[in-house]
Amino acid sequence: MDLSEFKIATAIVRCEPSGREVVVVHDTKLMDAIHQTGLGLGQSCDGVALCGFCRVTILNGGDNLSPVECEEEKILASLHAGDTERLACCAVVHGPVTLTTTYW
Repeated sequence: MDLSEFKIATAIVRCEPSGREVVVVHDTKLMDAIHQTGLGLGQSCDGVALCGFCRVTILNGGDNLSPVECEEEKILASLHAGDTERLACCAVVHGPVTLTTTYW
């Protein structure tokens, strides 16, 4: 049996300014990755893309996240978010990402 077929793609998610990192498998929600670092993340909607409190700023690796979809786009627009901001409950990791938020 060739075990190379069973390789699982992983990525590092790094949170600044703490420098905390976690290795996650691809297709992990960014919110779950952040929780694995032990850092707190605002939310009041249980991660179902309603409140916008989990907004983060992507410092590097924005192309390694899933594209912004309709519901996330609406919330980000209502928050007057910048081009590098994402909702951690919506963004899915597909490669290395470095991020921050205003309250860390």
